[in-house]
Amino acid sequence: MNIRITTRHLVLGLCAQMLSLSAFGYTTYARWPTNNATLRASAVSFPAGNAYRTALGTVASRWNQNPSNFRFTQLYNDASVGLGNGQSEVWFSSDASLCSPAVTYSWWNGSGQLTETDICFYNAAGYTTSMNKTSIWPYGGAYRPFETTAMHEYGHALGLGHEADEYNIMGSDWNHVSLADQTARSYSGEDANDGAVALYGLWSGGVIEDVGVVHMKRTGASGEYSSHGLTKMYNTSGVELPYTTFNGQRRYQVTKGQQVRVEFTYENNGESYQNTSVGMYLSTNAVITTADTQLQTFPFGLGRGDVSTYTRTITIPATLTSGNTYYIGAYVDWNNTLAEITSTNNTAYHIIRVN
Repeated sequence: MNIRITTRHLVLGLCAQMLSLSAFGYTTYARWPTNNATLRASAVSFPAGNAYRTALGTVASRWNQNPSNFRFTQLYNDASVGLGNGQSEVWFSSDASLCSPAVTYSWWNGSGQLTETDICFYNAAGYTTSMNKTSIWPYGGAYRPFETTAMHEYGHALGLGHEADEYNIMGSDWNHVSLADQTARSYSGEDANDGAVALYGLWSGGVIEDVGVVHMKRTGASGEYSSHGLTKMYNTSGVELPYTTFNGQRRYQVTKGQQVRVEFTYENNGESYQNTSVGMYLSTNAVITTADTQLQTFPFGLGRGDVSTYTRTITIPATLTSGNTYYIGAYVDWNNTLAEITSTNNTAYHIIRVN
């Protein structure tokens, strides 16, 4: 017996049937009988040299950095795609009723094992392959980032359901990103990785560790989808500081010597609990490094489970120049004590302007 579930992904969220719910945040509905799934991309939708083909490969590679024992095999040049044909396939379609803006169709047998999963993207959904922050929705841009939507749908292909209780790629996807300088980065994230480990166990090929920090957080829920938004800066009474929009983000107004509370979201995307250290830095640009002015450090324990949105009090240096723009950055594992599968997600920043 084969059973099919359709996981329709809309910006505001539609109700979709979930078969199991975890108390740890993630949801699952089935798993593959082995620790691998092969997805075949349409030759028409993802031809050689096409930016969407490159983005699809990036998505598969990002999922393959997760600490579970599951991996995707991404193939291309599939000459014929369709639902229920015994192969798992990926394509674009002009049929809004089938795909808008993206839909994953999955089949599994009576033992709860996936037998096929097909992913269809609507080609008029306003996607872009650019991850430049001013081009994409989270930062006021005109386009929906294709990579984040594909990350969400590949999560369904792995066996994950929608998620409303955590900051999670299986909730609202387009604002589930990390940001380095001016380029956003799609990624699977702590809670989805935890769900993958629950389904498939830990990676047998070695230890995979990864900690990260982002300036996004869960702000609520819309149906089965978590809602996300930018983290904030507050005064010591917990009131958000005044701001204007600058380069797609809030630029907070601060005064010299002022104490402020700075909010970021910290994640353990890897295998093991980590006692790490976070450095808070002041920079004159959006690239946060240890060469910038270190304002303070503090220890932070991160486990693969609950996502941690945390506020830290810092003092704005009295030596800054009035009228200038600066960046307040968080740098997790700033002293480089952890061997990570990637360090591209170790910094995040807020923008300030000194009165």
